[in-house]
Amino acid sequence: MSETLVDPRDLLGRLARELPPELHEQVFVAGSLAAACHHAARLAGGGVRTKDADLVVRPSGNTRGAQAIALRLLDLGWRHRKEGAFLPGTETTPADKLPAIRLYPPDHKDYFVELLIVPGDERPGAKPWVHVELDDGWYGLPGFEFLALTEIGRVPFGGGLFYAHPSMMALANLLSHRTLSDHTMSSPIGGRPDIHRHAKDLGRVLALAHLEPRQEMDTWEIRWLGGLRLAFRDRWPELARTVGDGLRALLTDGTFEEAHHCCIVGLLAGTGVSEANLRATAERLFVDVIEPVEEAGRAAGA
Repeated sequence: MSETLVDPRDLLGRLARELPPELHEQVFVAGSLAAACHHAARLAGGGVRTKDADLVVRPSGNTRGAQAIALRLLDLGWRHRKEGAFLPGTETTPADKLPAIRLYPPDHKDYFVELLIVPGDERPGAKPWVHVELDDGWYGLPGFEFLALTEIGRVPFGGGLFYAHPSMMALANLLSHRTLSDHTMSSPIGGRPDIHRHAKDLGRVLALAHLEPRQEMDTWEIRWLGGLRLAFRDRWPELARTVGDGLRALLTDGTFEEAHHCCIVGLLAGTGVSEANLRATAERLFVDVIEPVEEAGRAAGA
């Protein structure tokens, strides 16, 4: 993570200009950059400390498309972001042990893109990384179970690029952590090691809800239910009625403090948000969105 504040709209604008136009319809931006761009006017200092742009490849299960995009960018002079013991693997290397596809533009290191893929089905469970062969060896392409939700209701950005709507990123994160786990982040966050993954991702949910104006929050229930029915036609009632389980657990768990830390060094940096403020945001999210969605799930599964 960069220590320098950058304007997310400027950064996304550069990406839109530097990414070949023919690729714009094949990807959309998710993650921190998408969230910061949507809420740029509400960020303290108008900026965010990030240099990474998550590019989700469309449509679902499009491994060949991700390979073609990576090869096209490399052919245009984009360069691998090499960190740690960076070595491409072989076809027999476990995919989750391969380096991810992270690329800098040809002429600078002001940001890098990372390719992700939407799983090709709605079956429950962790989605394994898949192998992708590039000119110098094999790389891993991650796909997350609920990433399909972020493709729904995408927001247009100038230059023909789209980014994921904050409400759908929040929903994907909630569903990914309906139970708390001992899994920790591989890199420190804001100088702190061993941050739990659920604290980081559920903290992001609260940061997004905190930044969302009340009139926009009023649309989240409809967005969530519509997205669940579209992306998970068979599973949506069960997903809806359990959507708040992880966040409820976090509110009574010692790792809530970690979630607050992730917020104040991330999207909510400089806002002075306290743990009490964040708990109030959680309560509002439960009343306005989570509980109505859970009730809809119970009614549909009855």
